[in-house]
Amino acid sequence: TGSWTRLLAGLVAVFGLFPGIASGLGSDRGQAGIVVGVAVVVATLGVQRWLFGQPARVALKSLGLGRPTAVGITAAALITALLLVAIPIFAARRGSTITMSPGWAWLLPGLLAQAGIAEEVLFRGYLFRHLRQGRTFRRAALLSMGPFAAVHLLMFVSLPWPVAAASLALAVVVSFPLARLFELGGDTIWAPALLHFVIQGAIKVVVLSGDSSAVFPLVWIAVCAVVPYVVFLIPSRVPSSR
Repeated sequence: TGSWTRLLAGLVAVFGLFPGIASGLGSDRGQAGIVVGVAVVVATLGVQRWLFGQPARVALKSLGLGRPTAVGITAAALITALLLVAIPIFAARRGSTITMSPGWAWLLPGLLAQAGIAEEVLFRGYLFRHLRQGRTFRRAALLSMGPFAAVHLLMFVSLPWPVAAASLALAVVVSFPLARLFELGGDTIWAPALLHFVIQGAIKVVVLSGDSSAVFPLVWIAVCAVVPYVVFLIPSRVPSSR
């Protein structure tokens, strides 16, 4: 009970900072994502140290900030490539042209830090990693799915409800491939952070012409709910991940 209380208290404390900092800095598209990412990582590191008594070096590794395995990064790169290929295919079928948001190249580092690294440190490196101790992969992934999905309820405030509902469903579904990539990458956050960054980032920087712009978010969510599951076709050397 004490461990659960500490775990959830740390999660609530860090995530309480997340939307406040992002909103305060106007970082809805990663404009201040590096600052947000650094703040969240530092806060999570502090929680890991003070609530669980780990030295800084041990805490960094526990949170998944170590060196990733080649197979994890390769798997993430393959999955993200498959996702991105879906965009021109969709545009071609709809007869739409693809453009990029103004200043999109400057947004990418912030989106990677905010949507990729920060969220994965908190939800995979911190939450899933703790839950995984003494539990099977499926059990730990299922338990970590609840808080990860719950925080996405905030999207109902800023998005049209069909998109918010679909995004919430995506958070539930994609939590399992993200957890798998975490383990496949040697218990590091880099592989799931890459996938998480592309899932959230592409929809914010890619613009399609005509009425496709209204349909594309839902199509993108559907693709992102299915394609990442190819990660479970990749053999793992960790027997307990089955």
